[in-house]
Amino acid sequence: MKDRVSPIASAFTRRDFVRMLGAGSVPLTLPALRAAAPGTRVAVVGAGMAGLAAVDRLSRAGVETVLVEARDRIGGRVWTAAPGVELGASWIHGPVGNPLVGLANAVGARRVPFQWNRYEFYEDGDSLPPSEAREIDRLFERLHRHALREGRRAGNGAKLSRAVASFRRELAASQRDLLGHVVNSYWTHEFGADPERLSLGWFDEGANLRGTDELIPAGYARLFDAFQDADEVHLSRPVRTIRYGSGGVVLETDSGNLTADAAIVTVPLGVLKRGTPVFDPPLGGGHAQAIQRLGMGTLNKIILRFPRVAWPRKIHAFGRIDRSRLWAEWVNLVPITGQPALMGFNGGRLAERLEAKSDAAILGSAMDALKETFGRSFPSPISVHITRWFSDPWSRGAYSSLAPGSTPRDRRNLATPVHGRLLLAGEACSVESPAMVHGAYRSGVAAADYLLSTLP
Repeated sequence: MKDRVSPIASAFTRRDFVRMLGAGSVPLTLPALRAAAPGTRVAVVGAGMAGLAAVDRLSRAGVETVLVEARDRIGGRVWTAAPGVELGASWIHGPVGNPLVGLANAVGARRVPFQWNRYEFYEDGDSLPPSEAREIDRLFERLHRHALREGRRAGNGAKLSRAVASFRRELAASQRDLLGHVVNSYWTHEFGADPERLSLGWFDEGANLRGTDELIPAGYARLFDAFQDADEVHLSRPVRTIRYGSGGVVLETDSGNLTADAAIVTVPLGVLKRGTPVFDPPLGGGHAQAIQRLGMGTLNKIILRFPRVAWPRKIHAFGRIDRSRLWAEWVNLVPITGQPALMGFNGGRLAERLEAKSDAAILGSAMDALKETFGRSFPSPISVHITRWFSDPWSRGAYSSLAPGSTPRDRRNLATPVHGRLLLAGEACSVESPAMVHGAYRSGVAAADYLLSTLP
């Protein structure tokens, strides 16, 4: 899920339209929820946050639930490999009104505020003075306002890269190299996609929740302990075909079929875009169009633990201004977990290309970046974790975005019931909180509520 929010909270006028569309879940006025009829059975495909939230909601209403997951673990794109080692989502973005806070409180998971203002910039091994750091932020503010102005006049097919190009022409030559760093760190890392893959008119989608972002030292996956388990759990069991109709749903897998009265499908957009699972009858209308038009971005991490701290201990994050754009941003985990560890990022096409390299080559490039920043005596890591979300067959990317030609209406359409017995859910179905874990949670709950209010 999305790992960073832009430091500028924009007031784009199209946000008013987005809010009119609702919360990005099932776009219907639902009757009051009731307890499910005895024997009602619902299958949930995908054990990420949306799927687990749907199972919890249905189970508490007395529905028999069947959870089917292609991976050998639950969590999906929330993946805590160890305390402090988040290979998927990391942040709770905006705790005010965020349902994830309630989950954290329910399981006693401590939350630590993450201070983006404790961020340093480095160039050629030197820390930039505060005045130069502020100039970088001001450059982004100017770029952001420029893009919003152009976006108001742009058609839905326009690319964000158009605004970058026109803004670049306005800059002095001395600022043009810095612009590349700003675009990479503030937008490509934010959306997991390069500007040519983002809609100029709609890139600034969603609504930010208030409050300081937070991290969970014990691990994001601790939140799952707040959920009720499914009656049946099938791991390592990809669903190949979903047949649906008035009689219910049949999930075809390599190890036999599973039947249910209804199903909620929460597989990531990147997988749906590859044509899996197959739907029978095929998805049509707004669903097929939304899957085709929405974008799926990539944000990859490397998490390195060291024998000692060899960087400023108190900063929360730092950026590297470098022409290569490799490893341009790092998070310091010392203030969060107390461990001497760093988490580095690459996004967009750069991240996708890097996935083809070996672990040794990826680690070597990350260590080169750190040594260029902090000196050749920088220590070797004692543990390494590397992600490859783009090539992951059960994800095919990190999170969704609005590509040129798409609009928030596509997310709205994706969340509309396919059939009275079949719904899609997940972060890509959220209008107000796309690419966010809390958006996935709310989408799963909304899909479950729809079935609870409509099934016989």
